[in-house]
Amino acid sequence: MSRRTPVGLLLLAAFLCAGIAAQAAEVQRFAVVNLEKVFREYRKSRIAEDAFKQQAEVYRNYFVKQQGLLVQLRKQAEQLQEEARNPALSEADRSKAGADAVVKAREVAAKEAELKLYAAERLRTMRDAEQKKREEVFADIYKEIDRRAAAEGFTFVLDSSGKTMNEQPTVLRFPASCDLTEAVIRELNRTMSEAEKKEAAPAAAPQPGEKTEPQPE
Repeated sequence: MSRRTPVGLLLLAAFLCAGIAAQAAEVQRFAVVNLEKVFREYRKSRIAEDAFKQQAEVYRNYFVKQQGLLVQLRKQAEQLQEEARNPALSEADRSKAGADAVVKAREVAAKEAELKLYAAERLRTMRDAEQKKREEVFADIYKEIDRRAAAEGFTFVLDSSGKTMNEQPTVLRFPASCDLTEAVIRELNRTMSEAEKKEAAPAAAPQPGEKTEPQPE
């Protein structure tokens, strides 16, 4: 004969499970952060962006200068080719111009290859540097988000700057009290300012009577 579980125990177990689930739901707190805005207004990312623009301008100026030299080489090559075909010149002069034109054409090809390689290498360098700096900035951002979420008891933090395939916000509605964006920006910039002050502060001068360590020679 099989034993039957009393109906009362089943109901009690159901109520207990429902109560536990309700308690778990109560502690699940959600927050949002506009990552795009945080990245844009974090001073470290703006300083890095300015530095990248300055470096890109240096690369561009060099490239433009070398392009000018390439234009001159092409003109010289064309002039030599014309001289090589000029019937008014002697055969010896035409032969010499033809030989010089071949040499100049090689210089043109070498300069074109040089500029192509330069552009590709500098583009790769800039992309790698930007990616590295971006990862560094986001590491700071995520660290502050994790710290604040833990301190304020948020279980989940969503990115409110995301878009769906229909170009609609991924997070449609949320109370202002759940938005950590401005607080994260303020803390990141405050921490950065404090670090800059410490780096800029001169070393404290020794007080009268205070012994100082001898410097190694």
